[in-house]
Amino acid sequence: MALPKQKKELIALAALLVVAALVWYFYFGKGGNIPGVISASGNNYTPINVEDYSLVFKQLDDARSTEYKSSGRNIFVAGPAPVAPSASAPGPEKPKAPTFQPKGPMPPPEPPPPQLTMKFFGYGTLPSNGPRRAFLLDGEEVHIVSEGDTIQNHIRITHIGNDRIEYEDINTGKKNSTNLEMPPPV
Repeated sequence: MALPKQKKELIALAALLVVAALVWYFYFGKGGNIPGVISASGNNYTPINVEDYSLVFKQLDDARSTEYKSSGRNIFVAGPAPVAPSASAPGPEKPKAPTFQPKGPMPPPEPPPPQLTMKFFGYGTLPSNGPRRAFLLDGEEVHIVSEGDTIQNHIRITHIGNDRIEYEDINTGKKNSTNLEMPPPV
């Protein structure tokens, strides 16, 4: 005998209601315990005394103000800290590493910075806003040079300042400068 589809659905619904009632009874029906709360001891729960929080706040402030001070031990390595050798105890001396000794031909030493044999004793400009010119004394001969001029066949004047003249050696590219000097009295 075949049951119609609607009767089968009603029987399934009734079975589900019976299962739900059994779950409800076993979960909520036994005693007045709140579900999900489990007490370790048979005693009832007693709340914290909330009248005075000063001790709790003091402990929190102490915890926040602590600073880490290393004892010299690496906290990421298991085991005891290595013992440092004391300075007073004589121990075997470690051999010193030999100093570096280059082999092969040595490069020539760098050339010294260029030296201007003339004395820089003044500067000036002829037209207003014109190029600045420097006065150089070579013995008793006065040379008037401007920036970019080459003197002594290898020294180029790069800058003429108020108190110094800057120049470079054309051959080596080394730069140097000379301060303003007072001319000797005549």
